[in-house]
Amino acid sequence: MKSESVNNQQPVITNYTYAGLLPFFASALGPWVFADYTQHFAAFFIFYAAIILVFLAGALWGIALYSDISLRARHLHTAIFFSLLPLLAYFLPHTIGIGLMLLGFLLLLFWEKCFVNNIYPQWYQTLRHKVTFIVVACHMLMLLTLIRH
Repeated sequence: MKSESVNNQQPVITNYTYAGLLPFFASALGPWVFADYTQHFAAFFIFYAAIILVFLAGALWGIALYSDISLRARHLHTAIFFSLLPLLAYFLPHTIGIGLMLLGFLLLLFWEKCFVNNIYPQWYQTLRHKVTFIVVACHMLMLLTLIRH
């Protein structure tokens, strides 16, 4: 895909990316308003985080299809790892699972910085950093909520 076509979609991609934060906000802040439903919010939080992490891992799968043959296997293995990590996290106690998901989001961003940032336009790299920071902050807030509860 040519960067010009991706750049033409920047407003759409940016809007969907920020809209995707809304469930993180709602589920991380929900227990502070409705304390009796903390476990329900935590279950939704980890479910939604799993969907988003798998979605991001799927992007690596697509990158692998178009990457240099020497890097293809590395990207495919990484995509599978980040697709299975949320499954493991989903079946662990919420505090451990959410901590594992937090680590997953950070590791995926680190992987992208090391191996695929040259594919992404600069505006998308900046967006991914901002959004990952917000997602990690939501994970930390949910962890704090679960620990205090």
